[in-house]
Amino acid sequence: MLTSMPTLQEIVDKKLILTHFQPQVSLKRKAVIGLEALSRGFDPETGDIIPPNLLFEQANDGASRLALDRVCRTKAMESFAALHRRDKTVMLSMNIDASCINSLTRGSNHLLKLVERCGISPNNVIIEIIESRCSDVDALMEFVRFYRKKDFLIALDDVGAGYSNLDRIPLIKPDVIKLDRSLISGVNRHFHKLEVVRSFTQMSNRIGSLVVAEGVETSSEAMCLLENGIDVFQGFYFARPAPGLDAVPGMSEKVDALADQHRLNRTRRIAEEKRLFSRLDLIVLTMCQILADTPSRGIRHALSKFMVTYPNVECLYVLDMKGRQMTDTVCNPERLKESKRFLYEPASMGADHSLKEYYLPIQAGLEKFTTPPYISLASGNLCTTIAHVVYHRASGRHIILCADLTREEDKTCS
Repeated sequence: MLTSMPTLQEIVDKKLILTHFQPQVSLKRKAVIGLEALSRGFDPETGDIIPPNLLFEQANDGASRLALDRVCRTKAMESFAALHRRDKTVMLSMNIDASCINSLTRGSNHLLKLVERCGISPNNVIIEIIESRCSDVDALMEFVRFYRKKDFLIALDDVGAGYSNLDRIPLIKPDVIKLDRSLISGVNRHFHKLEVVRSFTQMSNRIGSLVVAEGVETSSEAMCLLENGIDVFQGFYFARPAPGLDAVPGMSEKVDALADQHRLNRTRRIAEEKRLFSRLDLIVLTMCQILADTPSRGIRHALSKFMVTYPNVECLYVLDMKGRQMTDTVCNPERLKESKRFLYEPASMGADHSLKEYYLPIQAGLEKFTTPPYISLASGNLCTTIAHVVYHRASGRHIILCADLTREEDKTCS
């Protein structure tokens, strides 16, 4: 335990900063693709490490924060330079204190001068910004534009934490989005966390940003994230921050084991999905064959009988070819939640489904369409809808059977 420590002025003047590095690991490439530089202070007399919280809380005004931030950047660059000379493929991620970016500092070019002095290519440097700490948005945007033009990459750090301003994502257009550990912790066991992570991942894929999951502490978290589209990980499970740039013992074995398990899980999941949808398709096809010869006045009774026969079925309803509901929705009463009745309610006869995801492909000419899992507006439960065109011989026209099928097993990765 620290009994005394150098003052902030001593730390800055004497550059009493150590840089620890934490790997950023790509499981698909089975390689370390980046290192985040993390700063710690040290006491030269005792050799004690000064933890980051004790170090940075001393910088309680703009001038001291800027001075400390620049020392940390300098030590990180100098420590990384040796590795960069040996391996030009590894990236350096380093935090910039966004509160220091303002009209007085934005033209200093301190970081650009630093990489030039250390012989590091700007292409290998990711500037991590916690945007919530910046009060001068104009200065921040000028900073981002300048360094991006100089070929640095820009990352938004701690995305999803606290009150982070998501409107900064379209403003900054980050090359990297780092998901905060508050989202990652226990993601394999919490459906809502997983859905938020999925949303960020899908968005990032569309806007061309790389997602990095921070704070990964278990193989289950890593596996769940990998199965949901994230490939780059950082956290104690792989390696704790440490001085030096040597390989971390045991990390390659963890990476290999996760990659092998992912391959097995993915193969098994595809086979299970194939079996599941074959079974669901057969259920829907059987119902369609029965409905084809059911008189119009008997359709609702037939739907009720299907509900008893097939426990996977949550809701059933029939549409005309214009997307208008021809029957009331028949539901499994055990699947409806009274606590959500004001939010979710089965649609009644006459309801317009013409803009629903399962109707539009039918309108476009498909005979059958199966949705991805989604929350049903009828029940509030996770389901898959299969919409299937039926030639109703009793009336001489086509109708559409829609079946909401339960998918509760998809709620977590466990």
